Amino acid sequence: MVEPIIALIPARAGSERVKQKNTRPFAGFEKGLLELKLHQLARVKELSKIIVSTNDPVVSAYSSYFRQKIDSRVTVIERPDELGHSSTPMSAFIRYAANLEDTGIMLMTHVTHPFINSSVFSDLISAWDTAKNKGHDSLVTVTKLHKFIWDENGPYNYDNSVEKWPRSQDIKPLFEINHAAYLMPFAKMREIDDRIGNKPCLYELPENIVMDIDWEDQFNLLEDIAVAKKNRGINLL
Repeated sequence: MVEPIIALIPARAGSERVKQKNTRPFAGFEKGLLELKLHQLARVKELSKIIVSTNDPVVSAYSSYFRQKIDSRVTVIERPDELGHSSTPMSAFIRYAANLEDTGIMLMTHVTHPFINSSVFSDLISAWDTAKNKGHDSLVTVTKLHKFIWDENGPYNYDNSVEKWPRSQDIKPLFEINHAAYLMPFAKMREIDDRIGNKPCLYELPENIVMDIDWEDQFNLLEDIAVAKKNRGINLL
């Protein structure tokens, strides 16, 4: 039996670092990053449902409009306010999200990654199918770091007593969780109490795709990049 893939977009109200981050105009999209992400997901035929979890009335209103006019797979679920504060631990939201569906595979993503488009989502779903068949219980997107990482004791991921400055490609890579996407069965989320299982598949994505928005200057930079892509005929969807 093929389990349904259910996209989940967390989009709480009250962003402090980037005001109205989810819905302010972005690169020609009047409802901003939310509108862009919904259009990207609307092109992913493998999805059975697209859940928008929010306590923001603007997000809720636009997502409901999108459901009525563009894609009936979109479902708005009003998030309890106590799970929508900046101080809310992610673990509390994950516990809540794990119970949004009884069955199926959660694909959690964020509007703040504007370059994770429909093609990337389809690749992720295909990669999940392969990973599941190999015994993995979840999939998480990562960025491979071939970089010189130090802690207070000196080099962390290379031995400078062997070679002071090895070639970066020869350094043992580390993997940064970039939060672009997580895939995991809802039932497994409830069992593990997390969005990453005990045997995750680390799915590498390049840095130019996983750039995200946490600060105002990042919003402006990524908007400039998005506009430049559109001017060069690159489809953001």
